[in-house]
Amino acid sequence: MKLYHITPKGNLHFQLADGRLAAVYPETGYVRVSMSMNNFRRHEYKVKALARFNKVVENKNPGNVAMYPINQREISTTQVPVNRDLFYVGSTGTMYKYHHSLYYTMESSTCKRYPNQITKLMDLLVAFEKKNCVPSNMSASLYDRLADKFDNITINKWPC
Repeated sequence: MKLYHITPKGNLHFQLADGRLAAVYPETGYVRVSMSMNNFRRHEYKVKALARFNKVVENKNPGNVAMYPINQREISTTQVPVNRDLFYVGSTGTMYKYHHSLYYTMESSTCKRYPNQITKLMDLLVAFEKKNCVPSNMSASLYDRLADKFDNITINKWPC
Protein backbone atom coordinates (compact mmCIF):
# COMPACT_ATOMS: atom_id res chain seq x y z
CA MET A 1 0.00 0.00 0.00
CA LYS A 2 1.36 3.37 -1.03
CA LEU A 3 0.00 6.69 0.22
CA TYR A 4 0.06 9.07 -2.74
CA HIS A 5 -2.23 11.99 -1.83
CA ILE A 6 -3.77 13.74 1.19
CA THR A 7 -6.54 16.23 0.43
CA PRO A 8 -7.08 19.47 2.37
CA LYS A 9 -10.06 17.80 4.12
CA GLY A 10 -7.78 15.00 5.35
CA ASN A 11 -8.90 12.26 2.93
CA LEU A 12 -6.16 9.70 2.33
CA HIS A 13 -5.62 8.19 -1.13
CA PHE A 14 -3.63 4.97 -1.58
CA GLN A 15 -2.48 2.64 -4.32
CA LEU A 16 -2.84 -0.97 -3.20
CA ALA A 17 -0.46 -3.86 -3.90
CA ASP A 18 -2.30 -5.02 -7.04
CA GLY A 19 -2.49 -1.50 -8.52
CA ARG A 20 -6.02 -0.56 -7.46
CA LEU A 21 -6.77 2.79 -5.89
CA ALA A 22 -8.30 3.26 -2.46
CA ALA A 23 -9.52 6.23 -0.45
CA VAL A 24 -10.19 6.69 3.25
CA TYR A 25 -12.66 9.42 4.16
CA PRO A 26 -12.30 10.07 7.92
CA GLU A 27 -14.97 12.77 8.03
CA THR A 28 -17.77 10.59 6.64
CA GLY A 29 -16.45 7.20 7.80
CA TYR A 30 -16.20 5.47 4.43
CA VAL A 31 -13.45 3.40 2.82
CA ARG A 32 -13.69 3.07 -0.96
CA VAL A 33 -11.73 0.94 -3.42
CA SER A 34 -11.62 0.95 -7.22
CA MET A 35 -12.55 -2.07 -9.35
CA SER A 36 -10.53 -5.25 -9.49
CA MET A 37 -8.39 -5.79 -12.55
CA ASN A 38 -8.47 -9.59 -12.41
CA ASN A 39 -11.76 -10.01 -14.26
CA PHE A 40 -10.72 -8.73 -17.68
CA ARG A 41 -10.86 -11.32 -20.46
CA ARG A 42 -8.10 -9.67 -22.45
CA HIS A 43 -4.78 -8.82 -20.83
CA GLU A 44 -4.42 -5.49 -22.67
CA TYR A 45 -7.48 -4.11 -20.82
CA LYS A 46 -5.81 -4.86 -17.50
CA VAL A 47 -2.63 -3.13 -18.72
CA LYS A 48 -4.61 -0.04 -19.77
CA ALA A 49 -6.45 0.13 -16.44
CA LEU A 50 -3.19 -0.24 -14.52
CA ALA A 51 -1.58 2.49 -16.65
CA ARG A 52 -4.53 4.77 -15.94
CA PHE A 53 -4.26 4.15 -12.19
CA ASN A 54 -0.49 4.74 -12.31
CA LYS A 55 -1.08 8.05 -14.10
CA VAL A 56 -3.55 9.07 -11.37
CA VAL A 57 -0.91 8.30 -8.73
CA GLU A 58 1.75 10.21 -10.66
CA ASN A 59 -0.49 13.29 -11.01
CA LYS A 60 -1.76 12.96 -7.41
CA ASN A 61 -5.28 13.53 -8.68
CA PRO A 62 -7.87 10.76 -8.17
CA GLY A 63 -10.16 12.57 -10.60
CA ASN A 64 -13.13 10.55 -11.75
CA VAL A 65 -12.01 7.04 -10.84
CA ALA A 66 -15.05 5.02 -9.79
CA MET A 67 -14.66 3.64 -6.28
CA TYR A 68 -16.99 1.39 -4.33
CA PRO A 69 -17.44 1.25 -0.52
CA ILE A 70 -16.00 -1.74 1.31
CA ASN A 71 -17.65 -0.93 4.65
CA GLN A 72 -19.81 -3.70 6.06
CA ARG A 73 -23.44 -3.59 4.91
CA GLU A 74 -26.29 -3.46 7.40
CA ILE A 75 -29.63 -4.81 6.19
CA SER A 76 -32.74 -3.35 7.76
CA THR A 77 -36.40 -4.12 7.21
CA THR A 78 -39.24 -1.68 7.79
CA GLN A 79 -43.00 -2.02 7.74
CA VAL A 80 -44.46 0.60 5.41
CA PRO A 81 -48.19 1.36 5.66
CA VAL A 82 -50.24 1.08 2.49
CA ASN A 83 -52.60 3.89 1.54
CA ARG A 84 -55.92 2.98 3.18
CA ASP A 85 -58.00 4.74 0.56
CA LEU A 86 -58.48 1.39 -1.11
CA PHE A 87 -61.89 0.21 -2.08
CA TYR A 88 -63.16 -3.21 -2.89
CA VAL A 89 -66.34 -4.47 -4.44
CA GLY A 90 -68.49 -6.52 -2.08
CA SER A 91 -70.56 -9.54 -3.06
CA THR A 92 -73.55 -7.27 -3.71
CA GLY A 93 -71.59 -5.09 -6.13
CA THR A 94 -71.31 -2.06 -3.86
CA MET A 95 -67.96 -0.32 -3.07
CA TYR A 96 -66.56 -0.56 0.44
CA LYS A 97 -63.55 1.18 1.96
CA TYR A 98 -60.99 -1.34 3.17
CA HIS A 99 -61.02 -1.11 6.96
CA HIS A 100 -57.92 -3.15 7.93
CA SER A 101 -54.42 -1.72 8.26
CA LEU A 102 -52.17 -2.94 5.49
CA TYR A 103 -48.36 -3.02 5.53
CA TYR A 104 -45.66 -4.25 3.25
CA THR A 105 -42.11 -5.08 4.22
CA MET A 106 -39.34 -3.08 2.61
CA GLU A 107 -35.75 -4.23 2.88
CA SER A 108 -32.86 -1.82 2.48
CA SER A 109 -29.17 -1.77 3.23
CA THR A 110 -26.73 0.90 4.31
CA CYS A 111 -23.00 0.93 4.88
CA LYS A 112 -21.75 0.90 8.43
CA ARG A 113 -19.92 4.19 8.89
CA TYR A 114 -17.11 5.08 11.26
CA PRO A 115 -16.84 8.90 11.23
CA ASN A 116 -13.64 10.30 12.75
CA GLN A 117 -12.32 6.80 13.61
CA ILE A 118 -9.20 6.72 11.46
CA THR A 119 -7.79 3.62 13.16
CA LYS A 120 -10.91 1.58 12.38
CA LEU A 121 -10.97 2.83 8.77
CA MET A 122 -7.29 1.99 8.24
CA ASP A 123 -7.82 -1.46 9.78
CA LEU A 124 -10.63 -2.06 7.25
CA LEU A 125 -8.38 -1.05 4.37
CA VAL A 126 -5.40 -3.10 5.53
CA ALA A 127 -7.61 -6.18 6.02
CA PHE A 128 -9.11 -5.67 2.55
CA GLU A 129 -5.66 -5.41 0.96
CA LYS A 130 -4.37 -8.49 2.75
CA LYS A 131 -7.41 -10.51 1.67
CA ASN A 132 -7.98 -9.26 -1.91
CA CYS A 133 -4.95 -7.48 -3.31
CA VAL A 134 -2.31 -10.15 -3.67
CA PRO A 135 -0.55 -9.53 -6.99
CA SER A 136 -1.96 -12.07 -9.44
CA ASN A 137 1.40 -13.67 -10.30
CA MET A 138 2.16 -14.56 -6.65
CA SER A 139 0.63 -17.02 -4.26
CA ALA A 140 -0.75 -15.64 -1.00
CA SER A 141 1.81 -17.39 1.22
CA LEU A 142 4.72 -16.10 -0.88
CA TYR A 143 3.25 -12.60 -0.75
CA ASP A 144 3.00 -12.76 3.06
CA ARG A 145 6.63 -13.91 3.37
CA LEU A 146 7.91 -11.21 1.02
CA ALA A 147 5.79 -8.47 2.56
CA ASP A 148 7.39 -9.15 5.94
CA LYS A 149 10.91 -8.80 4.54
CA PHE A 150 10.89 -6.25 1.75
CA ASP A 151 9.39 -2.87 0.93
CA ASN A 152 7.08 -2.78 3.90
CA ILE A 153 7.63 0.35 5.97
CA THR A 154 5.26 0.61 8.89
CA ILE A 155 3.89 3.98 9.95
CA ASN A 156 2.20 3.53 13.33
CA LYS A 157 0.82 0.03 12.65
CA TRP A 158 -0.27 0.23 9.01
CA PRO A 159 1.99 -0.73 6.11
CA CYS A 160 2.47 2.20 3.72
